[in-house]
Amino acid sequence: MVKVSVLVPVYNVKKYLRQCLDSLAAQTLDGIEFVCIDDGSTDGCSEILDAYAAQDERFRVIHKENSGYGASMNVGLRAARGKYIGIVESDDFADAEMFERLYDVAEVQQAEVVRSNFWATTQEGSTFWESCAGQPYNRVFCPMEEAPELIMALPTIWSSVYRRDFLAENDIWFHETPGASYQDVSFAFEVVSSAKRYFIVKDAWLHYRMDNAASSVHSKDKVFCISDEYDAIEAFLQEQKRDKAQHIWAAKLFFSAILENEARIAPEHVLAYWKRAASQLVWAKKHRYFDHKLLEDPQGWIVQRVSEAQQKIFLAEGFCKTLRDASYVYLYGAGKVAKRMLQFFGMKEISVTGLLVQNLAGNPASVAGVPVEAWQEASADREHDLVVIAVTPRKPEVQQEIFFQLEQAGYRNVIVLTKELQEALA
Repeated sequence: MVKVSVLVPVYNVKKYLRQCLDSLAAQTLDGIEFVCIDDGSTDGCSEILDAYAAQDERFRVIHKENSGYGASMNVGLRAARGKYIGIVESDDFADAEMFERLYDVAEVQQAEVVRSNFWATTQEGSTFWESCAGQPYNRVFCPMEEAPELIMALPTIWSSVYRRDFLAENDIWFHETPGASYQDVSFAFEVVSSAKRYFIVKDAWLHYRMDNAASSVHSKDKVFCISDEYDAIEAFLQEQKRDKAQHIWAAKLFFSAILENEARIAPEHVLAYWKRAASQLVWAKKHRYFDHKLLEDPQGWIVQRVSEAQQKIFLAEGFCKTLRDASYVYLYGAGKVAKRMLQFFGMKEISVTGLLVQNLAGNPASVAGVPVEAWQEASADREHDLVVIAVTPRKPEVQQEIFFQLEQAGYRNVIVLTKELQEALA
């Protein structure tokens, strides 16, 4: 009998994969299987998975063409044979007793879901993260009756086990969208909103890696992932004929998520992001799913957000155009702000002739290949060349002093990097 099937979605994580698989091989639970879904990896993960499967019959490997996280997880769910389902991401790792402890609790409590906290892990070590703080511990409860706010908690779907027949009976699957972006949102919502016997333990056994550089949302395909998840949740609620309270919680979760994720959207896609969100919030309000206490006028609020985004885009585009039109561009400063500006200019293919400083003492000879010069001795054409004051906007008095110093010395094209401009360029 297979007690727990652990799903391991894998895509190009060779750096961390062996640590993950070793932690699974060390699990103390008898009757466990590891269903590894290789989503078309190209970095050697496929060969590593096959090697583990050849040495340990508990490992089952499914190789497939790349189709994204949600599709991979659904392949794993269909292949799983265990009474319970667990999840371990392929760049994370688990303590040896994790699934034995979760399984034992689930059996004793006859729970549909058993959830735990987790360890936030970096190269420096692991820190206990109480993601379930404030929720009922160590007893069975129905979330929608006693703790519906659990819907708003971080969707740590990999710190739990789920009874497989519970998922099947409630038709709970992953939303199949491209890539690996936020597909845990709808899955976590559907689990919490469906469970009648939910159990949380305070312990933590899963080590969630915090220092694996995640992809930024720069792809057009990922801009609408949160909106897609909300649509998936709404479709689920309507198919399941759930009550109004669950629709209200879904809209509240969506509102929180779109705010949180705005900063991850590339500037050129922000307007489309908010326009899509606006139509969904207005729809939710029309059906009385959107809590007016959160936002009295979602449509007006969205227009304001779009307006602010437009202003930032216009500010950033105008700034870049001004720099491209200049014969030569200099930055005043050679510190952190100047370094960030050099990176930004590199992405925008804007060349910088030199970095100007008050004096050379204590400054490097160059930064990222750009020479550092004392501004009094620089070869800049003070009448025509452009200077950007790249020191922190948190010190406006310093910026003012530099600005007037340059003006008095004959520099006629000086731009101050204000807080608003820096935010527009972020």
